[in-house]
Amino acid sequence: MALSAAAVLAVYAAGYVRTRSVNTLSTASREDRVRYKDGTYSGWGRSRHGSIQATIVVRRGRITSAVIAQCRTRYSCSVIAELRAQVVSRQSAQVDYVSGATQSTSAFADAVFNALSHAQ
Repeated sequence: MALSAAAVLAVYAAGYVRTRSVNTLSTASREDRVRYKDGTYSGWGRSRHGSIQATIVVRRGRITSAVIAQCRTRYSCSVIAELRAQVVSRQSAQVDYVSGATQSTSAFADAVFNALSHAQ
């Protein structure tokens, strides 16, 4: 019985750490459709816990970096720091939700979306 409880706890913990978002576009078709103007762009995202500013750098039509420029939320943005790499690899604001930081994840995704809206 103890082994079963430990296995259930491990599965629950793994699901708690990261909840995957639903992507309807394949990676190839998304990369073909999305091109941005070169430059550095910033945008804000808001949640009930505060605001996040993201800064995106675009070179040769592709996102080369994503930074959390300002974190004015009740909680530390270190929990969602891994999402920056997802923006670059996916070339979009569609990121995985971090369980336990859903509001911060949404605020970050909105900030990236707002920044990218200036790059189109």
